[in-house]
Amino acid sequence: MNERTGMILEFLFTLDKAKTILRKGYLGDGSRRESIAEHMWHLALWAMLLRDEIGFKADLLRTLELVLTHDLVEIYAGDTYAFDEAAVAGQKAREEEAAETLFSSLPNDLAGKFRGLWDEFEEARTPEARFAKALDHLQGFTQNCISKGKSWKENGISRERTFLRTDPPRETDPLFAEILDHLYDVADRENIWGGDKTRS
Repeated sequence: MNERTGMILEFLFTLDKAKTILRKGYLGDGSRRESIAEHMWHLALWAMLLRDEIGFKADLLRTLELVLTHDLVEIYAGDTYAFDEAAVAGQKAREEEAAETLFSSLPNDLAGKFRGLWDEFEEARTPEARFAKALDHLQGFTQNCISKGKSWKENGISRERTFLRTDPPRETDPLFAEILDHLYDVADRENIWGGDKTRS
């Protein structure tokens, strides 16, 4: 095997760890927390299903590349809970370091491509990145709804605090606002909110 193929194969071996890094949100049946690999796979399906429903053009292949790359750095940086203010404060530095470590293990051209995708997602300047980032927030919110607010209840997350995650997709496209209005109605009806016990 040549060196380039060996580097790619080793990178793919490393990516297997994404199946073991857990997020705060639970699977729909509440049996366990969702992995970052499951989250990225689910986001890819959201993109495939909603790309033609939104009111702006976004290239599907590029969007898929973004959603399947955006959380890979968490293999080294770990998942950062959006409502943990102390962890969020150091998130950028942790993830920058993780991106350098992870992507530099690839051949130079692929390292540049993957780093470019990660940066594009983080900066959310392109239509595809705005779409991908909105889906990222929307999927996480939805996961809490279908798991009956298990994570919200464990972490004391009130309805109002979730606006931190839902305002950005709401502002990205009217379709997302429509979906969120429905989900908030369901969450209100089923009373799946946590209190506001923690501000950490």
